[in-house]
Amino acid sequence: MAHIRTITPDEADAVLYLIIAEQSDPATATCYVGTVRDEVRLELADLGDAWPASVLVVEQDGRLVGATVTDADPDIGRSWIHGPWVDAEHWDAWAAPILQAAIAACPAGVVRHEMSSDVANVRMAELARQLGWKRSVPNQVYVADAAAATGWPPDDDRVRPLRAGDFEAVDALHTAEFPHTYLPTRQLIDQSVDGDLITLVSEDPGGRFLGYASGRVQPDGAGYLDFIAITPSARGAGAGVGLLATIGRRILSAAEQHNVNLTVQDHRLAAIAAYRRLGFVLETTIVGYSSPTPSG
Repeated sequence: MAHIRTITPDEADAVLYLIIAEQSDPATATCYVGTVRDEVRLELADLGDAWPASVLVVEQDGRLVGATVTDADPDIGRSWIHGPWVDAEHWDAWAAPILQAAIAACPAGVVRHEMSSDVANVRMAELARQLGWKRSVPNQVYVADAAAATGWPPDDDRVRPLRAGDFEAVDALHTAEFPHTYLPTRQLIDQSVDGDLITLVSEDPGGRFLGYASGRVQPDGAGYLDFIAITPSARGAGAGVGLLATIGRRILSAAEQHNVNLTVQDHRLAAIAAYRRLGFVLETTIVGYSSPTPSG
């Protein structure tokens, strides 16, 4: 008989082994963790109390055949389901039940849930369809390394570090460009001031706000550009490229892997063209799935 349960502390390595086995193939992997053991271990450890406290597993005859890890944020009412990872033999029977169990285990007030995978993971797409989850537009994942950066334009002298007083200007643009973001403006500002994020602002010589960009170094040492946005009135005048090159160098210099990763919706052709001109290379395409919006 198979059943879903939490794990004991000494089972963390067994869960990690299962996750790595599923992450090794884009057709069974999810997007929130990597594919290499040390990368996965560091990324899961970065979840804090969620690892291994939020782990659920499917046990079949003493063997772990499925798992989820949930990162929930009660402040914004959202969770990110890592997984479900279920081996091929047990997927049809247990993928939906363990996903639903992970949702049921979320703290009160967490009512929106997300999961994500490579477009090659067609079984996750089918699971989402069966459950009525909404599919996002595809997002292309691009990466640039230090060699690509040698061809970037010089740092833009209009760009400076973010300040706590930038909240109002950043909030208007952040909310407009990323209305369903996992990181509200207040958290972005606070984490930037604390040094957890690398965030820069672009402004003209008269002090007019032009845009902002924010990134970080991930637990595995990879650099990641989370957000970049330019105000509509400043687009097409080089502010975006200048901001991208400037923050890109900051992230590269801080990242142990000496790279910058980013995602962009596949219909944002102008942005994609700019990334390609700066030597960013397409790595993969991913898609997200979100649970139905609660009624009432």
